[in-house]
Amino acid sequence: MDFRITKPTHIFALLVLLFALLLLIVSPILSFFGSLPSTQDIELTEPIVLIGAVIAILILLGTPFLWYLLVNEFSIKEMLINLKIRKQGLDMAILWAVVTVIVMYVIVVILGLVFSQLGFIEEELTNIEDLAGNLSLGSMIFIIIFQSASEEIFFRGFLLEKIHSLAGKEIAIVSTALLFGIAHLSYGKIYPAVMTVVLGLLLGYIVVRTKNLNSAIIAHVLFNVASYAFYLVYQSIDLEALIL
Repeated sequence: MDFRITKPTHIFALLVLLFALLLLIVSPILSFFGSLPSTQDIELTEPIVLIGAVIAILILLGTPFLWYLLVNEFSIKEMLINLKIRKQGLDMAILWAVVTVIVMYVIVVILGLVFSQLGFIEEELTNIEDLAGNLSLGSMIFIIIFQSASEEIFFRGFLLEKIHSLAGKEIAIVSTALLFGIAHLSYGKIYPAVMTVVLGLLLGYIVVRTKNLNSAIIAHVLFNVASYAFYLVYQSIDLEALIL
């Protein structure tokens, strides 16, 4: 079923989507420009980070669920099909994910060197210390798995499909990557946001290429797992590690 402005349930779903975009997109922009506190201005204790992660996960998953339920009137099976979460082609999705993570790290290293030459200091080139420095191993694993997966469901599953149907795959890939990067401006640093846009382009491409959201979910989780592992092993070495 298409969206109808005359239906109260459709209006409610639209308001939920606008609220989600307000929190995920508008708030990080305001944080970056100092109108709202960024992660640099707040003492990120473990309870605060976990509460924030749970709220983000609920928004990222709840918004598509309500839209599909109230507007499209989908069953759970139809929601998964529309999000391209499927078992078919899982082997190729895993292969694409592994290759994508390797490419992502090549890009991270190259752009990290470029930004370093432009005068950015090490603290500006990473956001991992903002999280890993304040969280236990269990909390980091929770965020890496569940928040990463929910971000892919919202950006590369729900939003990409909607924009794709309206404007084509190229615009869908680029626009969702830009929104994904903007959502990471809440760290108060430009480099992680820029890198997230670049890596978001790769994640969007492999979803369109494989027609399987699992490829992006697996790549996103693997990238964050690798970043966290590098952080744990090489804390004393300069490393532009990122958590998407």
